Order: sequence, then C-alpha cells, then structure tokens
Amino acid sequence: MDELFSEAAAKLGDFPMLGRMGKIPGTREFIPHESYRLVYEVDEPANTVWVMALVHTARQWPPAGED
Repeated sequence: MDELFSEAAAKLGDFPMLGRMGKIPGTREFIPHESYRLVYEVDEPANTVWVMALVHTARQWPPAGED
C-alpha cells in the first residue's frame, strides 16, 4: 500500500490537476485505491502539490464541522 500511495503522490507531482475538485474549497481529491482518498492542494505559482490527508473512504469527509 505504501508503494501505491507513493506512486499516486508522484503522479500528482507530474499532473497536479489529475484529481477532481475536493469537497473542501481549494482542495482536490485523487482516488489511488478504491478504499482511499488522497486530499491535496495545488500551489500553482510555486507548482507545488501539498498532500493534506489520506482518508479511508468509509470515514466521513470532510470531518464534521469542517465543511
């Protein structure tokens, strides 16, 4: 699983807009595995991807009170 998530993060480094718009404004979400959601932000001027969370799809996202 670690390798899968590392590969997903590397892919986002090359193609930051690959994921869909996130449920939290300003974020994007990529599904590297059917049971996991990788939540990230793209800093476009710096061309940097910031991974914010790796969340199991069975968990509530966004957490209560943060939507």
